[in-house]
Amino acid sequence: MIITSRQYKHSSIRNHTMSKFKIDCPVERALSIIGGKWKIPIIFNLSKKPHRFGILRNKLSTITTQMLSKQLKEMERDGLVIRKVLSVMPPSVEYSLSEFGKSALPVLKSINNWSKSKDDQIIKIVKKNIKKIDSHITI
Repeated sequence: MIITSRQYKHSSIRNHTMSKFKIDCPVERALSIIGGKWKIPIIFNLSKKPHRFGILRNKLSTITTQMLSKQLKEMERDGLVIRKVLSVMPPSVEYSLSEFGKSALPVLKSINNWSKSKDDQIIKIVKKNIKKIDSHITI
């Protein structure tokens, strides 16, 4: 059964799901926190220095403001980032990696190195998958 995030936020669905939901694999547990399209790029952008929301949005040029806000809230909730309200006019917010967030960097760098070493093979697979998706789309 596929549910929307809005349905999931409804407490009875969330409580039912969480009571039945157990991730036995440590990798799956970790990916449930750092996985997805935007969290890894956010982590990499915050790995060198803290950024204000607008700067982060500009660095991730294709992300919407709403999606960046959602991802940062989730990451703050999960302890990956620290949100600091700056006392400037106009008010601004700065995000940085927490110690927990920084602890994911060696793993992400390792994945990055693996991807670089297998670049040709990965590019072929991605192109093949895109062609497969394109062949199923009719306009």
